[in-house]
Amino acid sequence: MLSGEGVCMNADKAQYFVGVTGHRHLPQERLNVISSQVMEYFSSEIARKGTDNITVLSALAEGSDTLCAKLALDMGLRLIVPLPMSALEYRKDFSQQAVGDFDCLLSMAEQVFVARPEEPVPPDPNRGFYYRQVGIFVARHCDALLAVWNGSERDTPDGAGTWETVKLVREAGKPIHRVAIEQ
Repeated sequence: MLSGEGVCMNADKAQYFVGVTGHRHLPQERLNVISSQVMEYFSSEIARKGTDNITVLSALAEGSDTLCAKLALDMGLRLIVPLPMSALEYRKDFSQQAVGDFDCLLSMAEQVFVARPEEPVPPDPNRGFYYRQVGIFVARHCDALLAVWNGSERDTPDGAGTWETVKLVREAGKPIHRVAIEQ
């Protein structure tokens, strides 16, 4: 069972959850290659599990998260969106064009909710704290992780980001498929 702020989703045992993490800024000259590699990954998972059995978990951050969610929906997969904060507050972190994509993807998701913090909330939490919490949620609830990532294993001061999510999934012993954003 996945749970978020006031939301519980029953996940039958046949359901396979693919978490998504990745960089917000993707090189435009590599976007076609990245998209093709993401679609190849989803195709291989569909061949193994079937379209009806795969659900993608994406926080829909601008960049990789949004790209993977669009491609997943185009391929007939389900989308569940755990947000780090309310959608209204989260929109402040998006470019003007990305807000439209975000709203469109939210409307197509099966479920949207704010992920509950998995760690004690500090007295004055910053945005990074909440981004970390959604990364922890995705890492804990996915069966596999799709990481659109440059491969850098560098910790951030607030513990939020692609590497931190990859690290959590790695520690849990779950499979990780990396799509490189650079050649």
